[in-house]
Amino acid sequence: MPDFRLIAATAALTLTACSDYKLTQFEAQDIFSQEPAGEVDILLVVDNSCSMEPYQTKLGENFNQFLTYLEEGQADYHIGVLTTTIEVPEAYPEYGCTQADVDKIPAGGNLVGGTIITKDTENGEQAFSRLVSVGTCGSGYEMGLESAYLALTPPLSTEENLAFLRGSAMLSLIFVSDEQDTSPLGVSDYVNTFRELKGLDDRSAVNASALVVKDTADCSAQQIASGATRGSRYLDVAAETDGLTGNICADDFADILTDLSLRASRLRDTFYLTRLPDPASLYVTVDDREVACDAGEWTYDTEGEGSDMVGKIVFDRAFLPPPNSLVTVTYDYGGGDPTGFCTGGGTE
Repeated sequence: MPDFRLIAATAALTLTACSDYKLTQFEAQDIFSQEPAGEVDILLVVDNSCSMEPYQTKLGENFNQFLTYLEEGQADYHIGVLTTTIEVPEAYPEYGCTQADVDKIPAGGNLVGGTIITKDTENGEQAFSRLVSVGTCGSGYEMGLESAYLALTPPLSTEENLAFLRGSAMLSLIFVSDEQDTSPLGVSDYVNTFRELKGLDDRSAVNASALVVKDTADCSAQQIASGATRGSRYLDVAAETDGLTGNICADDFADILTDLSLRASRLRDTFYLTRLPDPASLYVTVDDREVACDAGEWTYDTEGEGSDMVGKIVFDRAFLPPPNSLVTVTYDYGGGDPTGFCTGGGTE
């Protein structure tokens, strides 16, 4: 469950119910702040082995989706791209990889093109499409974790990649590959290194997401024949850092990249309550504007089971609370069963 900033939880509050304007006493109030994204450094590590051309194309075609919440969250972003190649392979002209193609592959851990895309980059969409089209002549021993490690630690972080990583920025890593990672260190070693970049005490400052093969059953026969294998190491990194996972075998990347945009922006569509509510009593405001339960802007649901069950308010992404807004949820205590949602009480 994602961390959230809880400003206050109180025991009682007097509010006016929207249906009959009577004063209603609620037992709890949770107040959340929708923080602006601020600075965020986003490093995409894109597999450049022989099977990756169609996936790179889909990445490049969906840059606007990737920017959606970075722009909405007013993010000051850096976007850089790496390949998964650490040791540059030999040329194989008979398979379409000439020496010129191989010579274009950056040394392991170096940003592709030495380029950083920011909110001020002209023609950012074209620049992004060009950067993620890293080619397919890279090593068949994909080392995405090692590539990120090299990029973000000395000497590269203080020399060739000096301008990318900012001390005050959040760090989002996104690994894109259709095969397993073969980096030399254990997953936890890489995760700890990434966290140390921002201080181990602030684990929310780093997350890593994975657009990989989650299950080969989701892939076509052609994709499997091209080498698609489950990227369990990337999936483990995502799990350890509260990142997202997406299926690289999907027909379309628009939804996946929109999800990744939301995670990188640090904007939230989900707000976890401190206690299980009586769903019929839920009363939600955004900056003092009442948002009725039947307005289509949010819904109530639960997560977990038994004693671990928590209630949550989930906003439709078309109606995300804007940066710097306050989301207030007042309610009576209850069993939390979502079937009672929007049937009466404070939001009737």
